[in-house]
Amino acid sequence: MKSLSFIRHAKSDWTSPLVSDHDRRLADRGQRASTIMKDFFESTNKNFDSVFSSTALRAVETIEIIKPSIKDTEIIYKKDLYTFDDHMMLDFISKITDDISSVLIVGHNPAIQETVLRLSDTDQNSNLLNRVEHKYPTAAFCTLTSTIDKWSHTGDTMFKIKEFICPKEL
Repeated sequence: MKSLSFIRHAKSDWTSPLVSDHDRRLADRGQRASTIMKDFFESTNKNFDSVFSSTALRAVETIEIIKPSIKDTEIIYKKDLYTFDDHMMLDFISKITDDISSVLIVGHNPAIQETVLRLSDTDQNSNLLNRVEHKYPTAAFCTLTSTIDKWSHTGDTMFKIKEFICPKEL
């Protein structure tokens, strides 16, 4: 069984127009939302075999705030996750080593939203899927599960959506 979780980076700061997209920091609101998600991870005892994050500063800052709530899990920063394309996200997922069962990916929209919608079985939990389809807000967290044994077998509608949590709900 595989568990695939996503968290979209928290709200970034747009006040400095000369800063590159990759180097944008979190806004104050993003720091607060990341702290809320850290507390959620801690209170629900979220654990992952591996955490992969985009190298974009706003993603790095998001996971660094959350990191204390994820016990004994190394965070691996991957430039490949600085993507807005679901095909590139799926390619990344399909190359995860099979000894890893549970993964958290910190990344960007629309890649996360489109990946969740592609992978999710459309016959189940329509309320959660409708919410994801409507909007995948900054700092939102989602978990999908599947009975596949190999990440290379990841494909459309093979996962079940288990939760979709937004900081404003907490």
